[in-house]
Order: sequence, then structure tokens, then C-alpha cells
Amino acid sequence: MEINKKTFLILLFLGLSFISCQTKEVINFTKYESLTLASKQEVDEYLPDAKKIVIKKENEIALMFQYNCFFGKKITVNNIYTKDFPKSPDKIHYGQRVINYSKDLGKIKIKLSDGKRFSISQKRGYDYITICYNEKLETLYIHYYDFPKMLVEE
Repeated sequence: MEINKKTFLILLFLGLSFISCQTKEVINFTKYESLTLASKQEVDEYLPDAKKIVIKKENEIALMFQYNCFFGKKITVNNIYTKDFPKSPDKIHYGQRVINYSKDLGKIKIKLSDGKRFSISQKRGYDYITICYNEKLETLYIHYYDFPKMLVEE
């Protein structure tokens, strides 16, 4: 069966446009034990306060959404949890918003108010996940930690 050149080019163009519209993911993993001594000292300074702020149960994962990555949006996680990210003219940086997610729910399904959707897998041994979506680059940044990674509000 022979496909003519026009049909082939149209199919190729459609296929490439579909691929380029997909969200890219950048995924990183950090364990406390693998940090340098200087990084451990930095984490140790805020860790007692972080554990008071990011309170989670053993059967939960702390999803830490970087506020400035979701300005003006509402996120819904697994059609259960929701958070709004209003923009305020009085702040330069907003820190992060946390959702305690039950490990029993399996895959983490995130939907943004603009219709964009992402899925994130749970990883054994990592109970803290920072999440940032860069809309301009269409890139989702996911970082798994075995300790609460905090961003300080300015």
C-alpha cells in the first residue's frame, strides 16, 4: 500500500505538532543522607520549624506546590483536594501551599483551572514532593524529597 506525499506530510505534521504540545517533565530526587555537609547544616536549621509547619501522617505525602508557579489558578488533586493561588500585588514571593495526600489514593492526578492535567507517581521513601509548572516552557518540575524542603517567604 502506497501513501502519497501529501498524506504523508500531513500525518507527519500532525504527529509532530502533537508531540511538541506535550508537557515536558523534569524530575529530581533528593535524600537527606546524600546531601553535602553544608546542605545538611542548612536543612538542619529549618527542619524543626518545617516539621511543625508541614504536619503529615505516616500514610500521607506532602504535596508542596510552589506558589509562584500557579498564580491566579486553582488546582484540584484527584477530585478531592483543592487550593487557590491568588496573586497579591503586595508580595514578591509566596512560598508554597501544601496538600497532605493520602498514599492510599495511588497516582496523584492534578488538574489546573485552565484545564491542564498532570499525573505524578508516588515513590517509595519520598514523602515530600515539590511541584512547579512553568506555563511558558510547558514544563512540569517535580522534586521528590525524604524531608520537608521549605521555601522561605520574602
